[in-house]
Amino acid sequence: MRLLFRKKDKKRAELASSDPDEFRPHGCIDPPLGRPSWASARRLAQVPPAVLRRIFAFVCPHSQDESYETCEESANDVGCMLCDLRDLSHCAQVSRSWRASAMVVLYHSVRIDPVHYCKLEAFLAEKRKKTSRFDRNGIPEDPALARLRLLRRTVRDDPTRIGKLVQFLKTPYMIRESCHVELAQTIAVLPNLQYVDLPEGMYSDEPNYATLRLEVQARCPNLRKMTYVRGSERSFAMLASGQVWTYLEVLDLDRVDVNPMILRGVLGSLTRLRALKVAETPSFSDEVMASDDGLPLLPALEELVLKDTPRMTTAGLVEYLSWHEAQKALRVLTLKDTGVQPWRLQEILAMAPALRTFAMQAKVSEPFPTAEAPQPLASKRLRTLRFEISGTSKAGPYAAPGYYSYLASSILSGSLPRLRRLYVQDEDFPDKLSGLPPPSAAFGRGSSSSNTGAPALRVAPAVPTSPLSPSFSRSFRPPSPPRQAVPALRNRSNPQAQRAAPHQLTQTLEVYTKTDEYGKWNFARVDSYTGAGAGAGPARSQRPVSSYGLAADVAGQGWDRGEARRSVMIGNGTSGFLPVPGNNGAETLGLSPPRGFPEALRPHSSGGESARTRDAWK
Repeated sequence: MRLLFRKKDKKRAELASSDPDEFRPHGCIDPPLGRPSWASARRLAQVPPAVLRRIFAFVCPHSQDESYETCEESANDVGCMLCDLRDLSHCAQVSRSWRASAMVVLYHSVRIDPVHYCKLEAFLAEKRKKTSRFDRNGIPEDPALARLRLLRRTVRDDPTRIGKLVQFLKTPYMIRESCHVELAQTIAVLPNLQYVDLPEGMYSDEPNYATLRLEVQARCPNLRKMTYVRGSERSFAMLASGQVWTYLEVLDLDRVDVNPMILRGVLGSLTRLRALKVAETPSFSDEVMASDDGLPLLPALEELVLKDTPRMTTAGLVEYLSWHEAQKALRVLTLKDTGVQPWRLQEILAMAPALRTFAMQAKVSEPFPTAEAPQPLASKRLRTLRFEISGTSKAGPYAAPGYYSYLASSILSGSLPRLRRLYVQDEDFPDKLSGLPPPSAAFGRGSSSSNTGAPALRVAPAVPTSPLSPSFSRSFRPPSPPRQAVPALRNRSNPQAQRAAPHQLTQTLEVYTKTDEYGKWNFARVDSYTGAGAGAGPARSQRPVSSYGLAADVAGQGWDRGEARRSVMIGNGTSGFLPVPGNNGAETLGLSPPRGFPEALRPHSSGGESARTRDAWK
């Protein structure tokens, strides 16, 4: 009788554990294409481990995620990550050689996802509720917490082999906020950890997370990113000792109230720092960026994000960029509500020849200074420019148009040859590009974008001397004498008009506009331009704006919404731009896939559909 009950329980367990065929991978259902042989098995056994790891990386793409972004921001929108993880674990059970290679890929970057982002989740959720025959709607166990506990058991059972493989650990928000005990026990055996999602209370030195902070400081000395919020001034000052997290590459300061000399001491001690974000920190001023013989040198930053730092002015940034290492390294610069004047941006661009992405957001109270005769914006490598200038409530609507006319004149003068994407807070900016006569521009007070009847304001020519040359002086040259205004020659059939043009603009410029600060961007996200009239080519994956986890601060909020129109301007060869008709569809331009790994480079082994409805599971 006991044997009979055992057979029934075993059969019931097998039926409950098996998934329906519609949720299983296609390779488990379809018959093999060819019959295996001894020769094929022998060749498969001779595959080098590096090739196996490369193949397994395509089976589970998110295992190669090395970004410093949270679990929610680094989610892959293509396929189901838990199904990919299951497929990789099945590969590890094939043979010993496969297991050795699969374990390296499997535990390199670990994600704890709460649910399956495919149709299998509905089946599993219903299956978890059936706890017994009397209580078929019981409360199921939290899947994310169960997965974290399984990971904790695995790495603590074998810390010398598996624990050393984990370098990135990403957990959902609710797990890292409520289960910090399990998280601390897991981190304790991960000595090579470079990034981990931590609760927000640890960043502000809350007493409840003191044990977790001490555990991370003692067990994870190789962390690459750390955040400090108001209340963590004491922990932030400990970085200057050179004994805590000396390998930091990304530092995020939010409302930290410390002395400028402490800021300078901490930044000077972090020699590996590559990205810095400072928000609402009034003590971050020109004094921090100034050079002094008695203070350590600042690290050469690749990304610098400054928000709500009114004491940081143009003089401080120019002083920092006067070092040759800083000029060669800086790639991304974001300035939001700082002490930098918009009409003095050329002083910063002249000192940053390697700048690729530049974002400027400010509210002006006065119109564009016409008497200063500023130099036009010039940069040989700048590709993305975010120029959001708006007037204050006291200034009214007539303060900002002059700044956008100045920007349009700089573009038409040919001083930004590699500019491809432009974000402005002016809906009429595309008309200014197609209507302004170069090289003069009507960016006076209350000026219009039309080329007839508008006063032409002359712009001083750019300084030809390179900022890297020894003869370059920090005091810029005085403006040259005003030149005679050149009449607008727009007749394309006139060869004399083409010879009179000082620059031949052949670049393609994508202009994204919006009405106000809280409005929505009028653009569709575009990856690459395939040419007017060309066929639609294969879409390429677009690289993130920031490689250090600061993409949201560089790109801005709401940039990833493809909701409305985009203005694409093509150089017409006569120092002007022409709009491309009918450029709202994918027939002319290649639309980029969602952020993550490209669809063409991952196998469809999970049997799930694309996770377009991920927001429904949050």
